[in-house]
Amino acid sequence: MGFERETKLYVTQKYRCLVYPQKLSEDLYLTLCGAEDCMPGYRFDTNGRPAWHLHVILSGKGVLCVKGKLTDLHFGQMFITKPDEETWYQADHEQPWSYCWMTFDGNIARKCVENAGFVEGTNWQDCHVEPQKMSALVQRILDRPELNYANDLFRMGMLSEFLSLAMESYYAAGRNTRRMEEYPTDIYVQYALEFMHNNYASVKVGDVARFIGIHRSYLTSIFKKKVGISPQEYLMQCRLHEGRRLLQETTLPIQDVSRRIGYEDPLTFSKVFKNAYGMSPRAYRLSGGKKDGEKDEHTV
Repeated sequence: MGFERETKLYVTQKYRCLVYPQKLSEDLYLTLCGAEDCMPGYRFDTNGRPAWHLHVILSGKGVLCVKGKLTDLHFGQMFITKPDEETWYQADHEQPWSYCWMTFDGNIARKCVENAGFVEGTNWQDCHVEPQKMSALVQRILDRPELNYANDLFRMGMLSEFLSLAMESYYAAGRNTRRMEEYPTDIYVQYALEFMHNNYASVKVGDVARFIGIHRSYLTSIFKKKVGISPQEYLMQCRLHEGRRLLQETTLPIQDVSRRIGYEDPLTFSKVFKNAYGMSPRAYRLSGGKKDGEKDEHTV
């Protein structure tokens, strides 16, 4: 891709800013990043500038004005200016703020900021992750201004992590019971199935939900619709299916089979197994395993 402008780093005692015009991807790309200790009363008017500018307030306070609406902001909050939106912001005269920012654009930029909670009509929110974590990402970019492909990739990684932290902050706020931008339910269910297949002996349903990144109740709802049984029932089937295989194909003691499939108490394993198959694990092994005509209840 062509270079529209050269990469530049501006540094003063209170201001550092990297101008970065290179686009590695049309989906998401960095255009600016920086940090500033603002002078008292310093004001910036966006004047309909393009791209998305996400700021993290590191100290002090100031005011944000969006479409004529004023909001007082302070340390521990974030604010964003959006493309072509009438906005200005100003540092307090007594306790001027310091902030860092990343400016980005691309085909999925709007999707990213909305998943971070900055939907239509929302331009600020509390920061529920450590602001210095986000500041450190900006500083790492500013410390590597050299124009080379390794740094290009590095900056993209820092931008992605910056946005990821903004999303984590929004999720931690507890204002959304489910993620705003969901994948198709089939993908969630497929991830759940694969995770349970690989970890059935050591995980609970809550672990599966956390791994995928959705709430347990939502996982249970979509799983039942797709598979026909609950995740808890499916986990039990996975364990019993493997238990039957071990009973048929190995000479492991019953207590070892029990532990391998996630039951620390062999008596619990025997009870669950008998409820499912009508005989104890020992009787099942002595019978030679599954009888002719017996259906395997495992739905994998």
